[in-house]
Amino acid sequence: MVDSVTGFLEEATKSEIRRNLLFFFYENQFAMDTARNLARWINKDLTDVEKDLEGLARLKILEKIGEGASAIFSYTQSLDTATLIERFIKI
Repeated sequence: MVDSVTGFLEEATKSEIRRNLLFFFYENQFAMDTARNLARWINKDLTDVEKDLEGLARLKILEKIGEGASAIFSYTQSLDTATLIERFIKI
């Protein structure tokens, strides 16, 4: 896990795809979808999206249900994490 808020935000936003996913889930907080469909929504390569979805799930920004191609990703239910992401997005 990341040791500071700055480190957390740097890790969460270290790629364009992660930033796209953060904005997508921030704007669609009740969305639940597979990596394949999320790649379509943000118009990015599936392999790259899968890698960054896993990274965001490790950071607890996204929740992951299941494994493999059928895994479903959704926005965090943690109020603290959601508030931190909201503060970042509104900057």
